[in-house]
Amino acid sequence: MISIKCGIDPGRHKIGVAFAEGDRLLFSAIIPKLSEQFLFLSLKDKNWKVLGVWKKEGDLKFLEGKMLEKICLGNGTSSEELHYLLRGTCELEITDEHGTTLKGRELYWKLHPPKGLWKLIPISLRTPPRDIDDLAAWAIIK
Repeated sequence: MISIKCGIDPGRHKIGVAFAEGDRLLFSAIIPKLSEQFLFLSLKDKNWKVLGVWKKEGDLKFLEGKMLEKICLGNGTSSEELHYLLRGTCELEITDEHGTTLKGRELYWKLHPPKGLWKLIPISLRTPPRDIDDLAAWAIIK
C-alpha cells in the first residue's frame, strides 16, 4: 500500500491541510478552525470525503487506497491544541513552520503560473487571489 503524508498549518481562524506523496500534492483544503473536529475525524477514520467541502487543490480520489504514514504539524499558532487533538491518529511530527507562508506563495505560482504581463512581476510582489494556508501546509511536509 502506498503511504502519504499530511501537512497541517494551524491557525487562529483556519487550518491549512495538504496531502502529498513524495513531492506531489494530492489534495489540499483550508478548514475553518470551528470545524477542526471534522479534520480529526477524517484523519482518524481515513474518511477523506469529509474534507471535500473545503477543497483548494487536487482531488480526493488521489487519496483513495493510500495509507497515512505521518502528520507533519506546524509549530505555530494553535499547534498545541491540534497536537493534543491529533495524538494517537498516526505518527505525528512537530515541524518548524518558519517561512512556510512565503514558500506557500511560491508554490501557488508554480501551480497557477501567471499569464501576460503578470509574468514580469517578481513572485515576491505578487499576491495570490486566495488564502494559501493549504500550500503552507504542503511546504511544511517538504
